Amino acid sequence: MATHIDFIKDITISKMQWKLKVRVVRLWEVPDRFNPGTIFSIELVLQDEKGDRIHASIGKSVLHLLKTQINELGLYLMANFIVCQNKERFNSTKYRLMLTFTQRTTVAETIDPLFPMNIFELRPYHQLINKVDVNESELFDVIGEIVNFSEVHTQKQGEISRKFMDIELEDDE
Repeated sequence: MATHIDFIKDITISKMQWKLKVRVVRLWEVPDRFNPGTIFSIELVLQDEKGDRIHASIGKSVLHLLKTQINELGLYLMANFIVCQNKERFNSTKYRLMLTFTQRTTVAETIDPLFPMNIFELRPYHQLINKVDVNESELFDVIGEIVNFSEVHTQKQGEISRKFMDIELEDDE
């Protein structure tokens, strides 16, 4: 008997019993702001076979259970999340809900050669330059060659120091 798999577009806050087959298209660790050497959470962008994406978060309380089980670009069957509004300042997806992993969340790696590998959200340069349909709080991808860059700058805000560098990209046009 085939197991029912849900799609991201169908997820609502009204239930927790979702079962997804998703690819992890982005994965990053968020350091603890009071102890930068410690991981506070692991954030994920999950994509289903239709190309829809949702943000997911593995908090400190369940990191030890899931940290070694999930890799970027891996394909997984995942179930049992808390679904909530995504109130993050920077949105990693257009979908305004997010998933929070709990002690009951299950993750099993799977293989499906037919599952798509279209992991990029590419934007053309003309959209970025003219700021047409660009929400600066969402993640997206561009292809280009770095043709110029600045020195590394440090910006200090209270106790937190951040380093950044300006870069100039050029596309094939």
